[in-house]
Amino acid sequence: MLIGISELLYRVFKLPAETSRKFLHVSGGLTCLLLPSFFSSHWWILALTSSAFLLLLSTFLMHMLQSVHKTKRNSIGSIIFPIPVYCCFLAAETLHNNLYFYLPVSLLAIADTSAEIAGTRWGHLTKQFFNGQKTLAGSTAFFGSALFICLSWLWYYNLPLQDIILGTIAIAIAASLAELVTLKGWDNLTIPIVALIIIWFFIK
Repeated sequence: MLIGISELLYRVFKLPAETSRKFLHVSGGLTCLLLPSFFSSHWWILALTSSAFLLLLSTFLMHMLQSVHKTKRNSIGSIIFPIPVYCCFLAAETLHNNLYFYLPVSLLAIADTSAEIAGTRWGHLTKQFFNGQKTLAGSTAFFGSALFICLSWLWYYNLPLQDIILGTIAIAIAASLAELVTLKGWDNLTIPIVALIIIWFFIK
């Protein structure tokens, strides 16, 4: 449904592909946060994410769904997005703590999109990295968003205050570095991976 809305925004309302991509990225990520409320087994999530991955991969190879895949830079982020969703759900189920799902997926949905928006709007005014693929403006926006997201979830899960503060800072810094140095959309995978590792360190 969300992919269909993205196509509608792009083809009917003539919104730029970057806008329809952001819509799908945010709405898809936020919708994924509902998964633990409806599914208790990772097998269901594997079926859902595998279907989404195959749909996105096939349309990418056939140059379809330009509302999702069209971008000014070479990126496969839209294709691999379902992979970290499943990995985080599996981690949450295995470790019996949904924080392993909610926090990394929130970073993908909100912080990553904040970085892209800030980079597009103000990136040319700040220092740029990797031939303009990353910008200081984008990284700053990601870090700020990540701080808020991490603090909110760690506080919600009632961790000790010291772990909340240190965990928030550690995850925000590590995820921001992952977003900065990972190119071609692979940050959709590296961001949740580093978040999972640091969460495990603080709540194991």
